[in-house]
Amino acid sequence: MRIGSENNFLMIEVVPVKDGCPVLQVEAVASASGRRFTASHDRLLISRCDLDFSDFDSLKSNQFEVAFTEGGWLRFQRDLHGNVTIKYRIGGWSASAAMDGEVTVDGEFANKFCREFGALLQSQKH
Repeated sequence: MRIGSENNFLMIEVVPVKDGCPVLQVEAVASASGRRFTASHDRLLISRCDLDFSDFDSLKSNQFEVAFTEGGWLRFQRDLHGNVTIKYRIGGWSASAAMDGEVTVDGEFANKFCREFGALLQSQKH
């Protein structure tokens, strides 16, 4: 799943595992004025297996957070216009580096995005 624009985006994919919490492969790209910053992590572990994205998806909550075991996170927030802003921190303890940023999903695409992200979270649950 790719979120954002051509120059500024967050790519999230589930890495298949047999048991346990979903493992994500994440890439973030932020670029402007000839500068390009990138961060990627190929095995981000979600710190809780009981994530329930349905309240955010069904508009019962305007915030949702996915915490990673290595100190990073995804924070979702919906505004009054239906836009979804995803703030992220991607890092790794062994690399001693991190990248923070944000991407936005326009309100007209928010419902489709929420369905796809909810399915992504559920794809590895047993």
